[in-house]
Amino acid sequence: EAQQVQSDELGALRTLAQIVAHLDRTPAANTVAPTAPLRVAAAAPEAHTVAPRTPAELLETKVTKKELETREFVRAVDRLVLSKVALNGQAEGTSAPLPPGAKVWVTDDDPELAAALFDRLRDLDYTAKLVSARTLEASAVPPDLAGLVILSPRSSGGGAFLKHAFRLLRLCGPALRQSGANGGGAALVTVARLDGGFGLLGLNGGALPESGGLSGLAKTARHEWPEVRAKALDLDPEFTDAAQAAERIAGELLSTGPVEVGLSPGGRWTLELVPAPFDAHTPEQPIRAGDLVVISGGARGVTAEVSLALAKAFKPVLVLLGRSPVPQEEPDWLKGLESEAAVKQALASRANGSATPKQIEADYRAISANREVRYNLRRIEVAGASVLYKSVDVRDAAAVKKTLEAVRAELGPIKGLIHAAGVLADRLIEDKTDEQFDAVYGTKVEGLRSLLDALGPDELRLLVLFSSTTGRYGRRGQADYAAANEVLNKIAQSEARRRAGCRVVSINWGPWEGGMVTPGLRKVFEKEGVGLIGLQAGAEYLVREICSNGERPVEVAVLARGSAEAAGLAVSAEPVAGEPAAPPSRLTIVAGRGPAMPTEPDAALHVAFERDLDLDRHPFLADHVIDGRAVLPMAMAAEWLAQGALHQHPGLVFHGFNGLRIMKGIILGGTSGAPYRLRVLAGNGVTESDGHISVPVELWGSPGDGPQRLHARGEALLAQKLGESQRIFGDPPTRPYEHSMETVYGEFLFHGPALRGIQRVEGCSEVGIAATVRNAPPPLDWMKEPLRGSWVTDPLVIDCAFQMMILWSLELHDAGSLPNYVKRYRQFRRVFPKDGTRIVIHIAKDRSHMAGADIEFLDHDGRLIARMEGLECTIDSSLRQAFRKNLLGA
Repeated sequence: EAQQVQSDELGALRTLAQIVAHLDRTPAANTVAPTAPLRVAAAAPEAHTVAPRTPAELLETKVTKKELETREFVRAVDRLVLSKVALNGQAEGTSAPLPPGAKVWVTDDDPELAAALFDRLRDLDYTAKLVSARTLEASAVPPDLAGLVILSPRSSGGGAFLKHAFRLLRLCGPALRQSGANGGGAALVTVARLDGGFGLLGLNGGALPESGGLSGLAKTARHEWPEVRAKALDLDPEFTDAAQAAERIAGELLSTGPVEVGLSPGGRWTLELVPAPFDAHTPEQPIRAGDLVVISGGARGVTAEVSLALAKAFKPVLVLLGRSPVPQEEPDWLKGLESEAAVKQALASRANGSATPKQIEADYRAISANREVRYNLRRIEVAGASVLYKSVDVRDAAAVKKTLEAVRAELGPIKGLIHAAGVLADRLIEDKTDEQFDAVYGTKVEGLRSLLDALGPDELRLLVLFSSTTGRYGRRGQADYAAANEVLNKIAQSEARRRAGCRVVSINWGPWEGGMVTPGLRKVFEKEGVGLIGLQAGAEYLVREICSNGERPVEVAVLARGSAEAAGLAVSAEPVAGEPAAPPSRLTIVAGRGPAMPTEPDAALHVAFERDLDLDRHPFLADHVIDGRAVLPMAMAAEWLAQGALHQHPGLVFHGFNGLRIMKGIILGGTSGAPYRLRVLAGNGVTESDGHISVPVELWGSPGDGPQRLHARGEALLAQKLGESQRIFGDPPTRPYEHSMETVYGEFLFHGPALRGIQRVEGCSEVGIAATVRNAPPPLDWMKEPLRGSWVTDPLVIDCAFQMMILWSLELHDAGSLPNYVKRYRQFRRVFPKDGTRIVIHIAKDRSHMAGADIEFLDHDGRLIARMEGLECTIDSSLRQAFRKNLLGA
């Protein structure tokens, strides 16, 4: 058994290092107890080994509420899976042609396709030119260049091609930005050759994973160059008709739409991240005790914590590869010196005044790194793993091969590979050098190629790649990092199909606490609402991911809990370990687990108006009762937020919302409770590039004198005047709807007479639903003392769209639904027509627990009144029972 600690010794053991040292019966004066050699035996002595937890124990550990408050746990992250979404039936987007005769360059890496696209652009009266990304000089870029199309080669030269593509992007950036700023418009399109679905349709052996990095470049350009429309396309290699492919590419170049679009002869695709809690399957171990696992990225920070979690769960043999030197035992003069001041003083004394402050700082950092590596290796050893550290640059293919051959000769076949090495060199595209791009890209991609080339095809049972959400979203200053991580994702897709029996996953990590996040980046993430993944939470998640025995996706995104909310993603609420789920009989209206809920409004927002919400002042609420309690409709929350924005900015007209989210539903207790105090807040407007005014708005409330809560937030868009717009979604194919309105409102929906606005459902199918609806009566019919005599939106028409989503979810899933998020809403008239509205809903996402939709509101002549994009609704079978309790107190 482990050595015992006597009670009189406890007071002297204040740090983990001292505890480890005491258990090893070695002095604790240094940061880590010295051990020589650092490599440990294949089976560590039992007296020094902490009993490891099995994967099942690691995942099912029960903790108390107090422990939850003080310790990060595996469920403190959100897990999302990359999925494809069909765009069939949707147009490319709003037409956005370039000026007549505009100069558009096309790269010549795919000669046949380049020639066909050149001809197509000439047919459209643009001045097209074929260029070589390999040889172009800066002086050759015309100042009025308005379009750039970067074509991937079909099968070879991937790494060099991507570097040339970045260089071309850097050279053309100033001209594209200037053309966009001049008002004529500018566009950037990259065209990969994967499978027409960014790797999700099935990469074949001839696909070029490196071409996937083009989307990382395009998504970064989109952040850095707001003047330029940027798109990343993936063209199916089976697209053998070059002229047809060229026509499709030209259509995407000259239109708005999703930033990522896959093109195949049969349709269009885009990508989305879908919340994916782990399935309830028995954990499976791809790694067993004594298996050899190689981890790139060194023995500090993230990789050290990951190695520790693997040691606890599996007791493998770990070989850590890093660029730092192999750690050495400290000289006698350094032992016993712990503080930074003491170490630097000793360094200065030994230099006899000849060392500069810069040199002393460098020496101190080297000592600190040496200590950290020694300490981490010892922690891993004590946790149950045998561990070996090797100093090698993963970009050096020959050195990697030599190192791994020696490791295999001594320790046997390599069963697991985790590639976590990475560096950053943040610069804007136009400021980043070729050398900086090479360092970042090379560490990720060339490093992985070096590792894979040194392994046999059937050797691995586990392959984990550390990618980044920077590749998924793009980020200012990180074009190289975004491109490299997207390449990792596509190599993972290719390896998953090539290596039968090997668990392959590419994890697009959000930022880690203790990773490569600098203080400056930390502030950026805080401003964006993106949390940092705790070291223990991330490491324990990784164990759970590789042990999952359910669906095994290749591309997974992992964010600190609530960060997905900041990215505009709806995350289903998964109970935290030890936290009981809500009773089934109780209705809980949530929009997912977002960031920690603020307890008071932002000081930059001002109260636009306040209202006391009760049934006496707002009798229409008696017709919106769920589970026996009155609930404020999302449509009315949107109306009041719009009114708040206009109140703070008189003279403007309401044009729409961005990112409108229900944070917490407003539910009244009954007929006799005290009024619920509502406060609508609005900030100062900011003029956007299109001339619209963006106003942050929030809806807060409190029960009497109780604590206030944030219920809804978003950005309202105001304008001097409204313009017209055209339809972009069209009518989806539907079947006749079989139920009468009496059945709809008598059996399916919970809405009372005031909110029964649907007049006729024209049709319904898997892909959409259409209906005609009536308008809301004047505000005075619904409430006492309304702020305005007319509506800014039309809350009944908007609510009818949400009612139609309930009918659709009942028809397709036999479950109710409730809205929680609208990505974008635009209104093109100040008032809805008095003779009613036709609503056409196109289903964009269909999941068992959620649905997404795009909605067009039309007058009876078919003209567009308003458009809602990115509506998200929670689908829950328990809602059917809650909807039946549509009388107060039921």
